[in-house]
Amino acid sequence: MNKTNKLSVKDVVTTVLLTVLMIFIQLAVNMICMTNDFVSMVLSVGFTMLLCAPVYFLMVSRVHKRFVTLIYMTILGLVFMIMGNWYLLPYYMAVGTICEIILWRNGWESKKKMTAAWTVSSLLYNGVNLLPIWFFWDTYEAFALSSGMEQSYIDSFVQYYTSAGWLVFIILFTVGCGFVGSLIGGRLIHKHFKKAGVL
Repeated sequence: MNKTNKLSVKDVVTTVLLTVLMIFIQLAVNMICMTNDFVSMVLSVGFTMLLCAPVYFLMVSRVHKRFVTLIYMTILGLVFMIMGNWYLLPYYMAVGTICEIILWRNGWESKKKMTAAWTVSSLLYNGVNLLPIWFFWDTYEAFALSSGMEQSYIDSFVQYYTSAGWLVFIILFTVGCGFVGSLIGGRLIHKHFKKAGVL
């Protein structure tokens, strides 16, 4: 157990590497899901939270200090900003701060707190699709068209995220996937990561 909450160079490197892995998983899921509008817009975020959860649990448990989630969310926000969605940087920094509050009192030692943090982040992760609809439509539309998205894809996006029924389903599906991913992550930490000497 670490006796200090100060991040070492090794901690930062570990956090950055595992963050890059989670971002790679997200990009891979997005690319695969882009082949179908329904899967891309309704299910892809949930798949991302499910698959990234074990990596997140490994990262938080291995570094074993504060601010790991904030660093992860900040880097994620920077990636979105570079891609043209500048508003997601402050948003994800806020999400990271909320997760840090949940984990503040030695949350990296509690699977329940890590599960709560990741489940909350799964809920708030939907902001990647909701913020453009609510506040930054012109910025998003310009980015989408410049990225080669067809108008039909954009129209489908608007249809799903302005329908109350679909919105409820998307949020519940994403949160459910995040929670299940957390259970898998907690189990992997207990049964495999510790025995393998990773933690």
